[in-house]
Amino acid sequence: MLNAIFTFYDWLIENADVMGDGPGLWCPLHITLMCCLAAWLVTCWFIFKKHKKFALTFTKVLSWLMIGTRLFRMALLYFSGAQTFVEILPWHLCHVMSFVFPIFFLTKTKKFFLPVLIVTFFGGVLTFIFGDYYYLSTLSFLHYESLFLHFAMPTVVIACISTGYFKVQIKEFWQGFVGIFLLAGWSMIGNSVIEGANYLYLMENGLPFNLFPNHSHLFTYAILLLVIAIITITPFYVYEHIKKKREDKSFKIIMKTLKTKVV
Repeated sequence: MLNAIFTFYDWLIENADVMGDGPGLWCPLHITLMCCLAAWLVTCWFIFKKHKKFALTFTKVLSWLMIGTRLFRMALLYFSGAQTFVEILPWHLCHVMSFVFPIFFLTKTKKFFLPVLIVTFFGGVLTFIFGDYYYLSTLSFLHYESLFLHFAMPTVVIACISTGYFKVQIKEFWQGFVGIFLLAGWSMIGNSVIEGANYLYLMENGLPFNLFPNHSHLFTYAILLLVIAIITITPFYVYEHIKKKREDKSFKIIMKTLKTKVV
């Protein structure tokens, strides 16, 4: 239940003891946020394709804001005593990528950038689908900071791809699996050193379902990962196939024209 009396400080550090229980997943807010994110990303795709310079400048600004807001969040939790120094470190997927993506983009590093893009995009999107913004009656400051981060993450990926800043190649998709395993290993370290931690939802199922009851939820994650991989790779595979077909057709037309002129 909502406790109508809570202070600004309670709201700032997300004091769940006095802020009351929320409606949970699939509430109107949950559905609204998913729809807003989808509409936002589609809009960004078309705007960024047309205004590439603006898109890259916008991405640069978002990158600095991602770092800045996340550092402020970490400092707030540490100095308020809500979390220890070890607990505020970036163990979780989106927390990690809030630093990794900006570092890659701001330093213009494109080697091994594909897994960064994949994890950043789906980390942001999946949080809205299976997120935990809805367990309190009121969104706290930490919720708003997280909402900004998870809107920004897929946005910057859309910008990098739609502007041609980074060209996705099918043969490099294996790097995405390497990136995910590296993240899983890093998160498991956090789960080991922090009591009760569930970073990357490896210790306990973070999904509202389990495809294999009475078995590890990691099997469900594996299936979900495979489905995401297929959904991600297929559009690029189709694009490359169509592109190659057009190039082959153009080549044949050119050769036929040259042959006709020679004859």
